[in-house]
Amino acid sequence: MLMLGITSSFAQTNLVPNPSFEDILDCNFDYGAADNAPPWGIIDFPIASPDLFHACAISPFYQVPLADPIQVIFPKSGDAMVGMVNLIPVAEEKIYARLLEDLPTDVDIYVAFSTIPRSKSGGVMETLCYSNTQSMAFSDIQFQIQSVALEVDDILDNTQEWTQLQSCYQASGEEKYVLLGNYKLASQELRDCDFTDTEFNFSYYFVDDVIVAPFDVIPDTLYICGDDFLEMDVNFFEVPISWNDGVEGGARIIEEGGIYKVMGNAGDCFLEDETLVIKIPDETETISLILCDEEELILETPFLSEWSSGEIGRSILINRAGTYTANMMSDCGERLRIFEVEEMACDIQYFVPNVFSPNDDGVNDELEFFFKSDFEFSGELNVLDRWGNLLYNNKNISSINSVSWDGTFKDKPLDPAVFVWVFRYTSAKDGRSRVISGDFTLVK
Repeated sequence: MLMLGITSSFAQTNLVPNPSFEDILDCNFDYGAADNAPPWGIIDFPIASPDLFHACAISPFYQVPLADPIQVIFPKSGDAMVGMVNLIPVAEEKIYARLLEDLPTDVDIYVAFSTIPRSKSGGVMETLCYSNTQSMAFSDIQFQIQSVALEVDDILDNTQEWTQLQSCYQASGEEKYVLLGNYKLASQELRDCDFTDTEFNFSYYFVDDVIVAPFDVIPDTLYICGDDFLEMDVNFFEVPISWNDGVEGGARIIEEGGIYKVMGNAGDCFLEDETLVIKIPDETETISLILCDEEELILETPFLSEWSSGEIGRSILINRAGTYTANMMSDCGERLRIFEVEEMACDIQYFVPNVFSPNDDGVNDELEFFFKSDFEFSGELNVLDRWGNLLYNNKNISSINSVSWDGTFKDKPLDPAVFVWVFRYTSAKDGRSRVISGDFTLVK
């Protein structure tokens, strides 16, 4: 028995460049120099001027750990962080960076950043507050379309440790830049200040470890050869991992084929990714299929195969019954898959009398509809007059019940005439919808 190890750490890709602001142009920077950590830029500079803090800063005011009379702040990780002012409408501080790649629209996106507020303080002239204004947004190439991806409802006032904000996001395809700052409406802003009657209330918070990452943690398709099994190890930043079959944690063993979903708990939402596991037996595999009359059928294999017809490919199209052999050139070595195809009638066999006489003589007073098939089906029967008016409708016809009509409309008997019936049904064999119809005469 062979164990195939699969680790998904390769899929943990952060699309934010310089996410912890470690890479800088030089160490000789001062006030409002967040753009000294390229490719991060400052929105509305010089009116707004976010600060960069780095261990190598020549100015002691911008070195880390940052020490002030109230709190000592270390970066969440590494040697750098950025600080921004909020709650000043004319000078909201915001930063942005071009994403390394466009966001995929068919994959859940994990968004996160860590933040810590500067300690609240107050005076006659100014008040430093706590707020709920820390946000992440995305923008298009022209900064015209902005989509808020992450924001908080409650005031953040934990000055002793970093708080990680995280969520799930579905991309539209317009996201080119990631933006950090205050993206709340004024009516949504909350603040906690020692003094509220000053002219200059603001909040100041630090940001580190910005993450925008597709939750693409397992291959779309995996294969198990014979009695082998897969050893999975899914790791995605610090997100707790679980599986749709009840397994907790990223590490697990997969021995059987099927669809496996892996989920990441991002707090108030779940990220999802899935894989199709195909088990390739050691012995020859025989598959029985039904081909409907006068229709075509696609025979498929999970690998490039050499077919008994001489074709090379993962699939062939057939239109007749018979035995078809595929020699799969798989990662498991050559494996045979034999398709035994039998031709059957998928259409419904039906009988509807072409005349009936609802005159209460006990003979042929109701029109009976007989529908039969080798496969289960369900459908809807309509009876219409020659002008197309609906006279009778039954939406609950199936292979296990029958139906009849007494020739009345709104509880009144109809006059002799020719009528049309239409039956729309779906066969359980192939899931396709079909229509059959006919006409009959009502006599007295």
